[in-house]
Amino acid sequence: MVNLICPEALSSLWVLQIFGVDELSDPRSNKVVVVCHCILNVHSLEEGLAEYPGLEEDIFKALMEKGVGVVQLPCPETRLHGIQRLPMPKDTYDKPEIRASYAAQAREEVLQLREFVKNGAEIVAVVGAEASPSCGINIVGKWKPDVPLETRSFPQDIDFIEGRGVFMEEFEKALAAEGIKPAWIGVPGKSLKKVFPGMFEETLQIIQNEL
Repeated sequence: MVNLICPEALSSLWVLQIFGVDELSDPRSNKVVVVCHCILNVHSLEEGLAEYPGLEEDIFKALMEKGVGVVQLPCPETRLHGIQRLPMPKDTYDKPEIRASYAAQAREEVLQLREFVKNGAEIVAVVGAEASPSCGINIVGKWKPDVPLETRSFPQDIDFIEGRGVFMEEFEKALAAEGIKPAWIGVPGKSLKKVFPGMFEETLQIIQNEL
């Protein structure tokens, strides 16, 4: 009996030739976008905040059309507080122990991204959830002043202000330490869309223009 399995037969070049695949053909774009967890899994959101059954379909479709790879970040809030948490503004999360945890998570995530960059890919953008205390990009929430602690509620007693979420601040530092400088794109959620109705369409246009 002839042994059909030999080192020569298993060489990658031989396999490519047998199946008619061009050894040098590789359609990857070498462009990678990092997205916060809830963009690809709405089940990580607090109760009442999801707008899609599974993932942010419009955002995902826009990314697919640009031919980019997508890296999903873990949800830092779920890691710390679980799913059954209440929606809160940034000042509730901006505590030394939370920031330290987020900084450690951010450094861990950058290890994978470093490998992509080392092998020719570019981290072109980070896509976060606007108004998130952890993953906001350009807008975060803050408790309105002079509202008693025992009566304040989200989102009625929130002011939306300019700023990054706590995790994204630490993630930006970790990326900068590796020389990675992506575009930063924020996706408005349900609460923010009520305040700025045209913001979501603007975000889709930014993805179209910048990636």
